[in-house]
Amino acid sequence: MNLIFRKKSYSFKLTTKVENSKTTYLTKLGWIIKLSSNDKKIGFGEVSPLLEEDLKKCAKQLNMIPENLEVFNLSEQINIFHPCIQSAINSALAEINEEIIFKEKYYFDEIDKTAILLNSKNVISELNEIKKRQSNIGKSVTIKWKVALKNNHEEEANLEEILSQIGNNIKLRIDANGYWGRKIANRWADILKDNKNIDWLEQPLCVDDIEGLTELNKKIPIALDESLLKFPTLIDEWEGWQIRRPSQENNPVKLLRELENKKALISISSSFETGIGKRWLYHLSSLQLQGPTPKVPGLAMNKFPNSFLFLNEAKNIWDQL
Repeated sequence: MNLIFRKKSYSFKLTTKVENSKTTYLTKLGWIIKLSSNDKKIGFGEVSPLLEEDLKKCAKQLNMIPENLEVFNLSEQINIFHPCIQSAINSALAEINEEIIFKEKYYFDEIDKTAILLNSKNVISELNEIKKRQSNIGKSVTIKWKVALKNNHEEEANLEEILSQIGNNIKLRIDANGYWGRKIANRWADILKDNKNIDWLEQPLCVDDIEGLTELNKKIPIALDESLLKFPTLIDEWEGWQIRRPSQENNPVKLLRELENKKALISISSSFETGIGKRWLYHLSSLQLQGPTPKVPGLAMNKFPNSFLFLNEAKNIWDQL
């Protein structure tokens, strides 16, 4: 089967900036790709790198892909490319081959209101607002708090205040984005290890410190994120929680199969994709919520502007780019 390859770039601004210990996100850039087969089947994918150096690498590599492709061994031929490009092409191929069949509508509007990213500079005031809103909607809430943006003494004081204020209907996910050393990570683990509000500590240590992360996982649930991207074999080896971002993995079909087979301890997270990539996030999140360890996905829906880029229909997005 022969394929025609097309690409279009996109750009948008998040409604508010998102900060972590290493960078700040406000403007999002990427590409939509379209594969068309000679039997008139179409598949879409999204190249959604997060870092500037990865954007430059993807731009260069996308220009290396010819317009006419032969599908035979295509997945093997692209394994020299950035994982975000591999993800986009493998996503489009999966759609053409009907390995994934998207629904017309996924219902995450209400679910996403229960997953909240704390404003890291005004943690306590933001928490109070969340509690007010929660009393109105009467639902459990999952809060993600990105730490290591201030000095540890100040953040520990915030932690103590948060723990003193939240009830059993608020779950807490704490993400250090690999910034902490073992001393601070173990200190937080000791504070939180018997707390029923904590879902997990997310990537508390640097991506390479697998030994330290393994030891921490014996104290408290540890969710790997960046480590999984650098060392993909950990997906099959890590016995704790995994934060999975399909647009960053070289083949999201693997994640699809894992969820179809009811693999536990997986949480789905956004990398600020358009509606093209969101189809995968929604589909995979639906499967995760039906699995053995359901968790509210991190879809960040309130961070996106009102734009055609976030329509449910992939063809409409492509046609308007």
